[in-house]
Amino acid sequence: MTEENKTAAVKIGVFRHWIVTSHDIQWEIGEYQYDLEYQLYERDVTQRLYKATEDEKERKHWQKQINRIDKALSGTEMELAKMQKQATYCEAMLAIIRSDLEAEGIDPDTCDLEEFLFDDEIDDEFDVDFDEDDVPF
Repeated sequence: MTEENKTAAVKIGVFRHWIVTSHDIQWEIGEYQYDLEYQLYERDVTQRLYKATEDEKERKHWQKQINRIDKALSGTEMELAKMQKQATYCEAMLAIIRSDLEAEGIDPDTCDLEEFLFDDEIDDEFDVDFDEDDVPF
């Protein structure tokens, strides 16, 4: 394997790592957005119950529920903001890595890491029969 191929393989590996990280972050953002909508609706329903209740003891109960939901909402909003910031960082990383790869004439979205790793050499380690029964999980 040439030095040039090693460097390209490393860059592609880092690019793929950040692609996976980006997908993970986007999934988490979706989860937080769902939680946020859930909590907002739950608070809305609870506030309507609070307003419709005349008994002071029951109103206190609903107010406690509203306070609990507001606390959860605050935490969810904070976590969502953190994840959105992480997504921004991730996109910046990907943009630079993509630019580096394209500068070397490599299309980061269609490149095959194998072509940079093995230059038609067969490594005996990888030329053994794989037995799925050997996998402990």
